[in-house]
Amino acid sequence: MVADPGQQLRHAAKVAARQRGLLGQYASERVRAFKQRAVIYCLGALMAILATGPVIGGCATAILVLGEATDMWVLRRISVRLRAGESHTALFRAALISGAVQAISVFLATTVYVVIVGKEASIMGVAGVLGMAIVNGALILPTNPKLAVFKMSLFVVTPFFLMILQAFRFGGDMALPHLNVPELMVVISMGYMCFSFVKAGVDNFRKTAALQSSQNKLTAANDALNKHRNELQRLSMVARKTNDAVILSNPDQEIEWVNEAFTSLTGIPAKDILGKPTSVLAQVAHTDTDVPKKVAAAMRSQSPGKIEVRHKLGDGRERWSEMQMLPVKNADDDVDFYVTIARDITASKDHANSMHTARQAAEDAARTKADFLANMSHEIRTPLTGIIGMADLLSETTQTDEQTDYTKTIIGSSRSLLTILNDILDLSKLDAGKLQITNSTFETRACFKETLRLLETAAYDKGLGLNLYVADEVPDHLFADDVRLRQIATNIIGNATKFTEFGKIDVQVWMDGLDEDDTMSALTLNFAVDDTGIGIPDDKLASIFEEFTQAESSTTRRFGGTGLGLTICRILTERMGGEISVASVYGEGSRFLVSLPVELPPDGVPEVSKTEIAAATDYDAVDLTGLNVLIAEDNKTNRLLISKYLEKLPITLRFAKDGFEAVDATLESPPDLIFMDMSMPNMSGIEATEAIRDSGVQQPKIVALTANAFENEKRACLQAGMDDFLTKPVRRADLVECLQRHVGHSTKPSSAVQAALRA
Repeated sequence: MVADPGQQLRHAAKVAARQRGLLGQYASERVRAFKQRAVIYCLGALMAILATGPVIGGCATAILVLGEATDMWVLRRISVRLRAGESHTALFRAALISGAVQAISVFLATTVYVVIVGKEASIMGVAGVLGMAIVNGALILPTNPKLAVFKMSLFVVTPFFLMILQAFRFGGDMALPHLNVPELMVVISMGYMCFSFVKAGVDNFRKTAALQSSQNKLTAANDALNKHRNELQRLSMVARKTNDAVILSNPDQEIEWVNEAFTSLTGIPAKDILGKPTSVLAQVAHTDTDVPKKVAAAMRSQSPGKIEVRHKLGDGRERWSEMQMLPVKNADDDVDFYVTIARDITASKDHANSMHTARQAAEDAARTKADFLANMSHEIRTPLTGIIGMADLLSETTQTDEQTDYTKTIIGSSRSLLTILNDILDLSKLDAGKLQITNSTFETRACFKETLRLLETAAYDKGLGLNLYVADEVPDHLFADDVRLRQIATNIIGNATKFTEFGKIDVQVWMDGLDEDDTMSALTLNFAVDDTGIGIPDDKLASIFEEFTQAESSTTRRFGGTGLGLTICRILTERMGGEISVASVYGEGSRFLVSLPVELPPDGVPEVSKTEIAAATDYDAVDLTGLNVLIAEDNKTNRLLISKYLEKLPITLRFAKDGFEAVDATLESPPDLIFMDMSMPNMSGIEATEAIRDSGVQQPKIVALTANAFENEKRACLQAGMDDFLTKPVRRADLVECLQRHVGHSTKPSSAVQAALRA
């Protein structure tokens, strides 16, 4: 059993205090008895001088006085040093040494006497004197047993030592003078008296020590009892004053005691419940009918149990309580009594209900937001499809220079509007956590070259240089999410293009973590975009990646945009486990640095065979002659746009204004492919698709056309039985590529298809 550290410390403190007390008692008693010893020393010195002369007596007396003075000097300072808090060990050692010096001085004085006097020295007289010293040593047994044993042992041994010394000096004749019968009888009597006194002192010391030990044990037991009583009092006070209701019941499940909180919680006075079975609680507290059964089952199991109880107070208020039933067992593992603690959890229940309501409201708000964004996406993208498409068609007609400028303005403005819409939708996906990171093997240099190719027109129109520098150590292929990498690069390079009016834009790509043998060690792809644009003020750098933030309020009016592009870059970079940072000098340009963790392709670099290349080339030239295509679109402008996009292809086009017309047209003459708008009156695209899939006609390919760019819309389309998904605004190339992929029936391009593609 491990002792309580606190109890050990308290015991050690008591032992130390007792030792300090004994040391102080020893020092004070020795100091107080100095006068008596001084009288004895004076008488002894006088007798020694008369018996041996002033020289010998004076020398012996000087030795005694020197030892006694040393002991007194040390002992007088011990009390003061104890009160000052000095170490008991050091002070005890000093007292032991000074006492030993005093005892040795007695030994030396008697030895000097015997050595100088020679044969005439009375060893029996010395033994008598030392007998008195032994008695004196026995007096300090209770307070300093170690020193007492040392002194008595030294004084007992001294006469024999002196006799042996004399025998060596003078031979056997020296013993005769000491065999005087009367003196011997006196010495023997004195020795017996000393022995008796010392024995009595030792016995008294042992009894005192035993008594002290018993007293210490009694004190410890009394302290433990007081501590236990105090703990019981505190526990009793806690049980009485706690806010939780406490109920004590006997093994027969009869209530013996309740605290004050019980009445506050249940509204039942204590006098009305004492002595009654615990099952009465459920009746008087108006709880659920199954509560008594639960309580009885918990008590029968004789193990801790917990239940929640709903009950009503006398004033009709409904409350919730949590009841914990704890059996208290004795040493024989039998239940002595039960402790039931009931806690009012009404506030917790109300809080949980409010949290549930708030969570439900938040989910409803999120659904409302998603529905709003979906509707806004549809409502904006639908007319935007017509604007962009018609502007593209208009740009292909013969125009004057002024008309060409107007057309380019329309196209640029509509595409800016589309970029803003895409940014808002992307941010909504990121906030909802619905945007997934999907890694795949991609060609590193091609990724950046294609990104710059998309942006080089805008750069060249402003007369900007757009340069790409890829370090030699960058692997040809990497494993990461290249779609998100392109999105980050496009946003940052696009921003540089937008905010740079003259100069150049440099894109640098390099790797960190590649060893000499191209093995991976925390592989990181870095790319930096440096521009000579307007730059960012120092006080705006910290907030440049926040939502709807641009360096200056005038920036939006001057250059446009939502301020979401860099926010999307930051979130995407963090989702990919990377970092993005910016450094800028206002008026001189900016440098954006992106570092992304990547891997080498796990299965090596995929090889593209010549057959696959040939197939891909043929795939672009699929013959579409004779195909029957149905366009289900409720918007007149979009129908006109799609017809203009596809009118030069050798296919048959039919149109339906809603889902009912699309189903009827399919049942009448199944087309090869249907471009199905998702949001149509009377019958939606999904409903029309499900009706067509449930019919017995030859099944066409169905491609969704939707202005809703959310992932859940795409899943709904595929679950309804559609084969593909195109997001508005659609381009002519998207429509033609979709036709080629799904319903092309030849690998040899016809002249009509080639002409349409060129157009």
